[in-house]
Amino acid sequence: MAPIQIGVQFHLHYWNLSIPELIKLGQMAKTGGVEQLWVTDNLECRNSFVVLAALAAKIPINLGTALTVQYFRSPVDAADSIASISELMDGSELSIGLGRGNPSTPNLVHSPKPISMLRETAQSLHGLLAGEAVSFRDYPTLASYFNFNPATSFHLRFDSKTPTRLYCGGNGPLAMAVGGEFMDGLLFGGEFKAVAATGRLPSLLQIFDDAAKNVGKEEVLPKLAQVKLSVSRNREVARDFARVNAGRRILGMRRLGFTSEDIMRLGVDPEEVDRLEMANREGASPQQFGRLVSDAMLDAIFIAGDPEHCRERMLEVRETAHEHGFQQLKFSELGPDPKESIRLLCEEIIPAL
Repeated sequence: MAPIQIGVQFHLHYWNLSIPELIKLGQMAKTGGVEQLWVTDNLECRNSFVVLAALAAKIPINLGTALTVQYFRSPVDAADSIASISELMDGSELSIGLGRGNPSTPNLVHSPKPISMLRETAQSLHGLLAGEAVSFRDYPTLASYFNFNPATSFHLRFDSKTPTRLYCGGNGPLAMAVGGEFMDGLLFGGEFKAVAATGRLPSLLQIFDDAAKNVGKEEVLPKLAQVKLSVSRNREVARDFARVNAGRRILGMRRLGFTSEDIMRLGVDPEEVDRLEMANREGASPQQFGRLVSDAMLDAIFIAGDPEHCRERMLEVRETAHEHGFQQLKFSELGPDPKESIRLLCEEIIPAL
């Protein structure tokens, strides 16, 4: 079996770690076998592009955003930032995931026409990074949202210095078609494990691959899988840390059209999901919500527990990733103590992969 790449995602919105501390974590991860570092894009916290610049200046490693929210950063602002960071990368790849963000995005900003925004962002960002003049007359959704003057052309005044790939972070059928046609790869999100278990993954990947082939892309585009991980020496602490996130993702799957039959394929009783939905509507606290998340729900989304348990489950996920043509496992969340989790990941899980 071909080796699989390992990535780690830094969560800037709830890891209360300074940039120097993030650099130390990144250095630890690289020493431990991690091949790419990713950062989230969130408002009201450390800026993703600033953090990437700091990491690039100190650690020779592939970097990426998972993912850049199409409503938070205009393509011109994003292109400026990406090209600037490229000057620090020394040839390492810079990967930019694109998508609408997590379910809280509409609570923060107006979020219209998500598919048009995704398509136009990918097209215009590609053009800008290639050194082309881009007029937003050709991208009316972006022109309206970011108040661009459609009569003006934008052109970067310096060249990007490192390979940059745009990865599709939208995983619904329409977004997958946009990704295959207009982007350079696929970043399948935190429901990867669950979607594979429902049996729907092959049909979604086929949409992406067919869209790429239809525009003459001869090589198979790279695919990366996000794996939700919570690892700690204390098994129950690791599992409790992940419960609320797992429950919210189960609810998200239902809203995306996954049926009761799909939910049952995960080993989850749909009536338990009904109770979770009701608690969410009634404003349950995180503690109240978490108590309603069953072990079956947790294990459908996360690999959570002590290192031995996580290592065994991770080998199963690696098999799934290989079966469906994924080149990288990108570990997300990690656990209640990021420093402990990265150390355990590097010392006790990655060597088995």
